[in-house]
Amino acid sequence: MTLQSIDQTAEMEAATRAAEASALFAADTFGRVLATSPAMVRLRDAGAALRVDELAQAAIEAFNSRQAELRLELSFGTLDEAQRADLARLESAMVAFPTVAAYLEAYEAFQGLCRETAGVVSGEIGVDFAANCRAGGCCGG
Repeated sequence: MTLQSIDQTAEMEAATRAAEASALFAADTFGRVLATSPAMVRLRDAGAALRVDELAQAAIEAFNSRQAELRLELSFGTLDEAQRADLARLESAMVAFPTVAAYLEAYEAFQGLCRETAGVVSGEIGVDFAANCRAGGCCGG
């Protein structure tokens, strides 16, 4: 290895570290902006309201409990009509609570913002960013 190739290698490593630092700075800035976005604020507020609504929490628990009981049937698609009706009734009772409905709407809006953001990032880097952040991808474990 020559002195010139060592210098070029060191320059490339320094440029790589600078680019990575810049990307991390931009990600940090993005995270702070996202945390104060109307969609995130709405989701936080809806979540806080839902957490203190005891009746809504009971309805959520009833639905989740019945869904867990029927997990096997759900996974195989073998629910009978009575089971399907029971789940639908519990789900309707759950989403009838204004706090549940507000949370679900806020969650959908935030997910939309996240999908849009992932699309922008994917377009810039030329790779499906969100897919690479899942477990087994570049960012997942």
